[in-house]
Amino acid sequence: MVKTYWKLFAIPGAMGFSTAALLGRLPAAMLGLAVILGMSKLTGSYATAGAVAAFTMLGTAIGAPLSGRLVDRHGQRPILLLFAVLHLVGLSALVVSAQLGAPLQAVCAAGAVTGASRVSAGTLARTRWAYVMRRLDQEHRAATLQTAYAFESVVDEVVFISGPILVTLLSTTVHHLAGLACCLVLSVAGSVALAAQRGTEPPVEGAPDRSQSALAVPGLLVLSAATAFIGVSAGAVEVAVVARADAFGSRALAGLMMATLAFSSMISGFWYGARAWKLAAHALWLRCLALLVCGLVPFAFAAAPWSLVLALFVAGLTIAPSSIAALVLAERLLPASLLNEGMSVEMTAMALGMAAGGWLSGVLVDSFGAHRAVALPALSVFAALVIAAAGSRWLIVPPQAPEAVGQGA
Repeated sequence: MVKTYWKLFAIPGAMGFSTAALLGRLPAAMLGLAVILGMSKLTGSYATAGAVAAFTMLGTAIGAPLSGRLVDRHGQRPILLLFAVLHLVGLSALVVSAQLGAPLQAVCAAGAVTGASRVSAGTLARTRWAYVMRRLDQEHRAATLQTAYAFESVVDEVVFISGPILVTLLSTTVHHLAGLACCLVLSVAGSVALAAQRGTEPPVEGAPDRSQSALAVPGLLVLSAATAFIGVSAGAVEVAVVARADAFGSRALAGLMMATLAFSSMISGFWYGARAWKLAAHALWLRCLALLVCGLVPFAFAAAPWSLVLALFVAGLTIAPSSIAALVLAERLLPASLLNEGMSVEMTAMALGMAAGGWLSGVLVDSFGAHRAVALPALSVFAALVIAAAGSRWLIVPPQAPEAVGQGA
């Protein structure tokens, strides 16, 4: 199984852009938790912390499709460098305004700018994988691209293991805003490093056609609507875990719990990506969503620290497969000229969902207690499954595209 992944790095430039993207995507695992830890400490309110985190995610929701469309038109390098400068300004303003005790509206505005200027290094890495594999035959490309996306998901989980631990350590032992400062350094450094990897940068696909939009692809709309509810689940889990850890008497437990979730997801992603699946891409994703619903049910009933850690481990086993299946499906549904925008739209849906989930979970915690917020994740993913099943006819990959993940059909 390890050899399957190692072959990816025989592709020229793969190691370089993957390493650069790793640095740039670390803040994605840190920013939400850093905001929650910092703002809840400053204000004493999880609802307020959730509001700031929500505005940050809303900023991402606005900025992601814009940056994706700009990348499709102008290439990755100029947009990475431009947004790195904007992100430096936004995140600096967020840290300074929070530290100086600025009004909530000002902190939320800074959070929105921060989110809007954050380019998704993971999305750019995935489009680079799709580009460097164009020379492969269709069947080999389908199998290798699934492995590459699985590798990227494993990297995401490594990030989501180390990120929460790092941000919790910084925010609880150094300073409650130290996690945000770390996000600033990593975001800018990662963008610059990825921009320097010019040999694997996908070229602009012909003359820009302003009439083209990824939103015109019906399957992407269904995929994004379902992804939004998966985002609600993700945002709700993050706030609920911090609140439960606080109720158990140790906020530092939150980092361990989130790392457990990410670790088990990494294991399942590594296994999933090395397998050749014969199911159609849309059918495989639907099954993965059903499994995700089942995986989140124990989280709603965990009452003690050890049972919560175990429930998060079980839930994590179902996360990576659904994520990988969704990415493969999106890549099949979208033309190359709309790939960055399309994946950014999907990430926007996730960000919107996370914003709503973080806010709603924070309100539930403040109003009814942490134990009332733990059912929200499973219910949200169930809603995603219903949406995906209802719109499944638009998720079928056109006949000219490979229909089975890993087998070119």
